[in-house]
Amino acid sequence: MKSKEGIRSRKIRRATEYLKELLYRQPYGERLPGIRTLMKKTGCGRIIVCHALRKLEEEELLRIDPRRGIFRNKPGSSDKEIRLLNWQILDVEGNNLFFRHLYDRLFELAAASGRKITLENAIGRQPEELTEEMVSSGITRCIVGSAFSPDFAIALKKRMKVCMELLPQHTSRVTAELRDSPDMTARQLDYLFNLGYRRIAYIYFGGDDISRYPVHILRLLDYYRIMAVKGYQVNPDWVFSIDDDCRNIENGISQILNSNPKPEALIVPSEIFSRLYSYCRKLNIRIGKDIAVFACEDILEQQFPNVTVITNNPEEIAGKFWDMFLAEESGEGMGSISTNFLIRIGRTVPHLKTTAK
Repeated sequence: MKSKEGIRSRKIRRATEYLKELLYRQPYGERLPGIRTLMKKTGCGRIIVCHALRKLEEEELLRIDPRRGIFRNKPGSSDKEIRLLNWQILDVEGNNLFFRHLYDRLFELAAASGRKITLENAIGRQPEELTEEMVSSGITRCIVGSAFSPDFAIALKKRMKVCMELLPQHTSRVTAELRDSPDMTARQLDYLFNLGYRRIAYIYFGGDDISRYPVHILRLLDYYRIMAVKGYQVNPDWVFSIDDDCRNIENGISQILNSNPKPEALIVPSEIFSRLYSYCRKLNIRIGKDIAVFACEDILEQQFPNVTVITNNPEEIAGKFWDMFLAEESGEGMGSISTNFLIRIGRTVPHLKTTAK
């Protein structure tokens, strides 16, 4: 039986996780905040924070200079190192749990094989610049994680012994990859239809530059296509595009909930769920009673009532991708594979007893 984690160990773990996420968002060589700031951010005392820092220093993730401060280390290169380029914002407050769990599991699988995966924030970087930097550092194996553009895989594939894409956000196929199954929207709508829903609204990420979200646009097109094939109405006010920073989310929710006729169900990205809850509470709109809500991908934090969501299992994805990586490395590539979606049933999509006219 696994022993219960002690309070001190839990605090050290949480402080270490916070510091890791902070590091992953910092360029190499960048100085981290001072001890007092880290104590305030983590809610831990000096001893706990210093313990976590020493642990990360032992892992060579950071360097502590008593006179100058704490700095993110540039990892040393070796034939056993795999560089994971990341485009996801791993929030230092603990959000984006899906990718955090996925990456952590990948790190564990690599370590068990005597390998080391180092994470690098690729947001704002140029493909050629990153490629040259990796080649000059002796890196020969890389994972391109959740990239919005195929340019990085195109540049890196020419220079790396192994270059694979993990959950790309673009639609081009450049190298061996593990990407989301294309049937998310079809499965969501089929689930809602079977429960009697016909008036279904849709919120998606279109951002300031719609070309950055081709997968989301394909899902939106599936929504329009399937609703048309079924002969169900789509009110223009039921469809709303969210900005990159979600600054217009309340406008979108207001537009949808004040439309005529009102929708019975709403499909939403998980990233907006907490704001949706807050807005509905403010207006006394009961999620799961006044309107059904079906989330895309994992919810970032616990909500009540529990959310019905279509998602992937991050540990399953990590295991499948690591097997693919080893096969690719050995020359026995498995090609490109799609993930398996599952529907985790909560209380936000009840059975609709009377079908709308």
